[in-house]
Amino acid sequence: MADPVKRINDENLEKSLLHIRELNGSKALSRDLQDVIPGFKTQKGIYKPQNSQYALWIRQTSRGPYDDKDPDILPDGSWYYRYTPEARGGETDLSLNTNRALLNSMDDNVPLGVFIQRDLPGSQRTYEVMGLAYVEAFDGTHFIIHGEPIDVEAKPMKVKLISPFIPYETGELPVSETTKVIRERAFQAGIRRLYHEKCSLCELGYHFHGQPIGVEAAHLIPVSDRGTSKDLRNGILLCRNHHSLFDRYIWTLDEDYRVLVKDEPLFRRSAESNHVLKVEGLKLPNLPDNEYDLPAQEAIDFRLGRFNDPRL
Repeated sequence: MADPVKRINDENLEKSLLHIRELNGSKALSRDLQDVIPGFKTQKGIYKPQNSQYALWIRQTSRGPYDDKDPDILPDGSWYYRYTPEARGGETDLSLNTNRALLNSMDDNVPLGVFIQRDLPGSQRTYEVMGLAYVEAFDGTHFIIHGEPIDVEAKPMKVKLISPFIPYETGELPVSETTKVIRERAFQAGIRRLYHEKCSLCELGYHFHGQPIGVEAAHLIPVSDRGTSKDLRNGILLCRNHHSLFDRYIWTLDEDYRVLVKDEPLFRRSAESNHVLKVEGLKLPNLPDNEYDLPAQEAIDFRLGRFNDPRL
C-alpha cells in the first residue's frame, strides 16, 4: 500500500501535509506555527486553502465553544477524535465552506493535520501537533477523525478490532532512512501520549516552555533485536535515569506489571536513594488508561528472559 499523501494531485497540499507529518508529536508556540503552517495566523477551527476543495488542518483551542474531546490512542499509534463542525447562528451548517471541505476530505480519503491546544500553567499558547488524520464519518453531531498509524502505509486499527501484537519487524523490503525517522518519531509521540508525558516508574515529567523534557520511549524488545517500532505495546515511557537502568536489564516489569530489580549487592547499595527500589514489588504507578494499550505480554516475556539471564 502506497503512502496516501503521495496520491494527492496537488503539489502544494502534499508538501504542507508532509511537513505536518514531520512535526507529529511536537509542541510549538502558536506564533512559531504561524511561520510554518499556512493559514495558522488568521484562521481557527477548520482551514481550507483558497484554491483547494479539501481542508488542510483543524485545530482545537482550549477555550473553544465546542465540546471536542481528547483523542483515544490505539496500539498502532493511530487515534480517534470527535470534532464538532462549525455552526452558523448556533446551529450546525454543513453547507459552510469549511465543513464542506471536511466532507470532501472524507469522500476522497484525503488526510488533514490536527492541532490541539495544550497550554500549561505559566506557558504561552502552545499546540500539540497530532500529525495527520482522516475524516472517517460524520455521525450527525461530530466528524470522526482517525489519526494515521505509525506505519503510514498500513490500514489503521479499529477500536472494536485491535490487531494481535507482532513483536518483531518482518522481512519487508529495505526501509528508507526517512521512513525510519518518521516511524521512530511517531513511536515516541504515541508513547508520550499514552503515559501522559510522565515516567511509568517514578511519574516524573518535566515541562519547559510547554515542552516535555527528560522522558523517553523505551522499547521492551530493542530495535537491535528487531523489536517493532510500529506497535506502542512494545514501548513504555521512562525518565532518562530509569531508562538507562532498563536498557541494562537492571530492572524490568513482570506479567502483572510489577517492578523487579536485580539482586546485585553493589547496585542495590548505590541505588538506596533511587526510586526504583522504593517501588520494587509494586505495580508500575503510571500505565496507559486503556487495557489494549498496555505493554504486550510477548514483549514482557522477552524482557524477563534477559533480566533472568545470569550473563547480563
